[in-house]
Amino acid sequence: MVIITNNPIVKQEIKDKEILQKDVTYIGILKECRDLIHKGYELLSHPLYGSVKPNETPYRSIIMKKGKNLDTNSLMLIEEAILTSSKFQNNKNTPNWTERVIDDFKVIDFDILNNTLQRIQYI
Repeated sequence: MVIITNNPIVKQEIKDKEILQKDVTYIGILKECRDLIHKGYELLSHPLYGSVKPNETPYRSIIMKKGKNLDTNSLMLIEEAILTSSKFQNNKNTPNWTERVIDDFKVIDFDILNNTLQRIQYI
């Protein structure tokens, strides 16, 4: 299992998982995941989870695992997520949030990720 993220809290708080922390945008994280899917990885978490719109938050963390072949379901999901996120960004860019709001988005992303990790471990 590997977590692809642009959220610095994830690397600070999660020590028992492989973390690929990238200095990219929300859509950049989706594209990083798409590249991994082409290398045989599969999505374990939905790329658009949570109720925060893609143009509201700058942070995204996605859980993946190494597969054996190209997973077409994962590829379709990530491509749709990239298109959806691009549409949101084209309609309205992510606001220039204050540090306090930015910190809140980090916590929201981490909390959703952490809950998802707990559920995956029970499946």
